[in-house]
Amino acid sequence: MHDGEVEDTEYESLITSATIMLVDDEPINTDVLQTYLEGEGYTNFIATCESTKALDIMRQQKPDVVLLDLMMPDISGFDILIAMRRDKRLQHIPVVILTSSDDAETKLKALKLGAMDFLAKPVDASELALRLRNTLAAKAYQHQLVNYDQLTGLPKLDAFLDTAAATAATLKENNTNGAALHIYVENLKNINSSLGRDIGNKLLQEFSRKLEQCIRSTDAIRSAFVADARTSIARTGGDKFSIFLGPLDSPQTAAVLARRIIIDTSDPLILEGHQIFTNVKIGIAIYPDDAADTVELIHNAETAMTYARQHGGGEGYAFYSGEMNAESRQILAMETGLRSAIQRDELKVTYQPKVDLQSGKIIGAEALIRWISGDLGFVGPDKFIPIAERTGLIVPIGEWILEQACTQAAEWRSAFAFDFRLAVNVSIKQLHDSDMVSTVQRILDRSQLPAQSLTLELTEGMVMENAESNIELLHQLKSLGIKLSIDDFGTGYSSLSYLQRFPLDELKIDRSFIEEVKSEEIRTPIVRAMVSLAHDLGMTVVAEGIETDIQLNHMKTLQCELFQGYLCSKPVIAKAFSELLMKDYPRQSAA
Repeated sequence: MHDGEVEDTEYESLITSATIMLVDDEPINTDVLQTYLEGEGYTNFIATCESTKALDIMRQQKPDVVLLDLMMPDISGFDILIAMRRDKRLQHIPVVILTSSDDAETKLKALKLGAMDFLAKPVDASELALRLRNTLAAKAYQHQLVNYDQLTGLPKLDAFLDTAAATAATLKENNTNGAALHIYVENLKNINSSLGRDIGNKLLQEFSRKLEQCIRSTDAIRSAFVADARTSIARTGGDKFSIFLGPLDSPQTAAVLARRIIIDTSDPLILEGHQIFTNVKIGIAIYPDDAADTVELIHNAETAMTYARQHGGGEGYAFYSGEMNAESRQILAMETGLRSAIQRDELKVTYQPKVDLQSGKIIGAEALIRWISGDLGFVGPDKFIPIAERTGLIVPIGEWILEQACTQAAEWRSAFAFDFRLAVNVSIKQLHDSDMVSTVQRILDRSQLPAQSLTLELTEGMVMENAESNIELLHQLKSLGIKLSIDDFGTGYSSLSYLQRFPLDELKIDRSFIEEVKSEEIRTPIVRAMVSLAHDLGMTVVAEGIETDIQLNHMKTLQCELFQGYLCSKPVIAKAFSELLMKDYPRQSAA
């Protein structure tokens, strides 16, 4: 026997265990058909000789395939076909027509009405078995396409919900608990945009494999404490996975699995020469405490996942609580309002001075975004920026900020006759937007701001994520003549070997390090090392969060060039910033 002819045992069992419905007005015909098929290993049959009852039986019994006679009294096979195609509960069931007619028009009509195959009476047993097998195989393949993700082989959402519902019913009967976990792969979209979908797909395949390994090892442990430990897993979105497990000996079992997933999937993958890190957030909802049905349970687990994303924290997962629904509604309201904030003129750009430490003069500003919603009032950037990132709205909002700020900076440059330097923050989604370089060039041309007067600020964590691909993107931006700054330095996990490969001009020391300087006696060797490192790499150093003269003098001693902070000014609107500039450049402003 050739390899291609060898049937997989599980597949063979799936075919022969199918439920076959026989509809023929002659009892002898249904008996003969059943005898034929029993000889081929089929075991599940439904037979009726009353065509008027056929449709109701189908709705109740849900057969896998129907062998249907065409010429019957009361209701013909044609009428049954028409009714099946109109009924959403029946239209997916494949039909094989059996008839003594060899008229081509009859066959064509049946096929047009949705029949999958056609057999002439008297039926040849071998041909019947072969055609039935082909029909069931086609149905199995269709079932696979509809219910299983072709990339990972995992069930899709609907199939997962069916399995979870069945497990939940058993849990309810036994008065035991279960849990749903909703998993989000945070950086998949960035990987797709920067490295391509092929690598993104390979990442998903490896990630799903690791998930299954985590579940198997966790189930092996659970089985020692809980009988009949079962876990279902599915890919329920492009970058989302869901798990349902039960019974649980304790809700903390779900947390154990969540922690294992976070740890085991955090190891870097090498895909086509790229070192790729994955970061996941997980939401957990307990059945039946958090929801009485599995659809609501999965929704609540997703709400908990969103909470874990919004609130961060070291654990990377969160249990659902009722209060999260109120917060979810608030987040939805912010998302809805944010979509129209630009058109409604609700976004405002404020400017925080960047000051030369030696002269004490303002040399430029960092542009910051503020949102004053007509419906929600003042919404802090810590609230709406993550939403803008998640929804992709950060790209048009970021472009709007850049254009507004560049236009204003060009006006100040002209009015006060000095080399005004503007800094604008860039998000990871903006950086990986395919139009980013051309967008920056277009805005510089339109605003007439010299390229060397613009600095784009990127966070440490942002540039280190997929560092290799980001190096190329940053070089493309540098080719425009602009400057690049790394913001919040020291809060992440920068590799020094990578840092010197990035085409950076400026390093901003995070305010958390500056806050440590509270008296003349306190010295910060870490800050000293940062300044020294930046200078060795030819970078300008900016101290963020300067609020006291002690902090200012300390950074002067370390030969830091620039500072920002409330000691000079908080972020202010353009009019107030102009007044600050008049103090430092009175002659130019008078002119």
